[in-house]
Amino acid sequence: MADETLIRLYRTADRQAVWDIACDTADRGKPIENFFPDRKLAAEMLMRYYTDYEPGALWVAECEKKVVGYLSGCLDSARYSRVMAWRIMPGCLVRAVLSGSLWRRETMRMFRAGVKSILRGGLRGDMPFADYPAHMHINLRDGYRGRHLGRRLIERFIEQARSGRVKGIHASVLEDNKPACEFFSRAGFSVVRRYPVFLPNDNTASIHYTLIFGRKV
Repeated sequence: MADETLIRLYRTADRQAVWDIACDTADRGKPIENFFPDRKLAAEMLMRYYTDYEPGALWVAECEKKVVGYLSGCLDSARYSRVMAWRIMPGCLVRAVLSGSLWRRETMRMFRAGVKSILRGGLRGDMPFADYPAHMHINLRDGYRGRHLGRRLIERFIEQARSGRVKGIHASVLEDNKPACEFFSRAGFSVVRRYPVFLPNDNTASIHYTLIFGRKV
């Protein structure tokens, strides 16, 4: 089945498809609405950088002329942080206030979980940009996992990073996501950071741990 799927660079016409996949799988494989009520705003926060500011590092998996997965890549994570802080998030915050999304129960629950994460030492700024300046995230629709699409996507991005003389790549994975952890281990990545993160869960927040996998290229 993998041979029937094309791995290629993102095109502008793919924008809605990759935004939809991001939102449909944002909550550990479930829809974003489980913890954030505004799908359009969430898609902008999750994907606008990759589709609008660095589309040349965004790879898609296409099956029967339909986008079924993607690898959102960034070759300079420090630039990503600047663009998010100064160009994308301010506008998102304004729209969240004007639309009322900021005051929704789900948003407040997510905000409280973020505060708990910070207080426990999570969401820190000591990401391994020096040794692993590039980062990536892979998302596939249900029904297209287990077909080696993730491996093919990551191979393309590693080749791209290598040709651009990038030192290394990192990716964030929840520690309890065993299949993803095993996938990155098989792809030659190793754990370089571990920190706590609280995730919304009904009326409370449960603690998990995020692993940062890194690989030199």
